[in-house]
Amino acid sequence: MIEHAPRIAKEFHVGAGGDRYALTRDLKTGEPYVLHRPGDDVPEVQLDLGAFLVLFRGRERDDLLHLIASLVPDDAVGKARAHPARPVRFMSRWLTNRQG
Repeated sequence: MIEHAPRIAKEFHVGAGGDRYALTRDLKTGEPYVLHRPGDDVPEVQLDLGAFLVLFRGRERDDLLHLIASLVPDDAVGKARAHPARPVRFMSRWLTNRQG
């Protein structure tokens, strides 16, 4: 028997084929992840949040980024614009724009 940990979720995308995606947090560990429900007869899949953002391209990813941005209070956005962060140089090796 599979025991599900308590969790909270915020749905961010429903696909044309009925796929559902939700940003989810495990209430025991606090870890965020993406919950994907492919359909009614298919088991749900838990995807690591970072892996989802790196591997997915398209509307699902855009909707997740929009949800994450909506969670940041407006006053925090104003403060961030006043003191922009400098880009981290070592990240460039992970975030390439290579066309393959």
